[in-house]
Amino acid sequence: MTGRRRRARKRGAVTGGKLAAKPRRRLGGRSARVRESVLQSAFRLLVEKGIDAFTIAEVAVRAGVHETSIYRRWGTKHALARDACLHHAESALSIPDTGSLRSDLVVLLEGLVAILVSPPGRALLALSMSQHHHVVAARNAFWRRRFSALRTIFDKAVSRGDFPRHADPMQFLESLIAPLYLRALVTGGSLEDWPRNEMVDRMLTAYARPARSSQDLRSRT
Repeated sequence: MTGRRRRARKRGAVTGGKLAAKPRRRLGGRSARVRESVLQSAFRLLVEKGIDAFTIAEVAVRAGVHETSIYRRWGTKHALARDACLHHAESALSIPDTGSLRSDLVVLLEGLVAILVSPPGRALLALSMSQHHHVVAARNAFWRRRFSALRTIFDKAVSRGDFPRHADPMQFLESLIAPLYLRALVTGGSLEDWPRNEMVDRMLTAYARPARSSQDLRSRT
């Protein structure tokens, strides 16, 4: 072997070693892109057709993936519907941070009303009425995550003195938003006409008053 060939082989070995040691950069993850496409396609199909007419086969066509890929990851259409709804709901309503609790709550309610009156929001409401265990699990998981995220609003409010430290923020939120779901699911009243700002003010005023003990209440009777 000539000296020139030996030097060429050495350069190739060194170069090959460097290339082998340097990991290849992945430009995004195909698995993540497929998951995003499937969840978006699934949610759009749920909005259009509802859970009864919802099929994995049609989701696969819309997402441009094979049915077996969806079954391998989710197993059933109800499990896919659950994740599609969670994926949409968790990104649809942002957590406000305006600098005051009152304005945070007003912005939150305005965003919630906008979602509930939209076609995707109405589809979510209809789906939430299902008692299928996958849907119930999705609903419970969503509200746990949502209330956990919203707790940061009240943590900041307590530090500013906008909300009493002893009060339960989750009870406050449940009392504030429950009338919206009552109108949406039971009475059919207009959500846009619900006096959001007035209800926020009433709730904040009520919570600002010192809590009365049962002994104080008995002494007044």
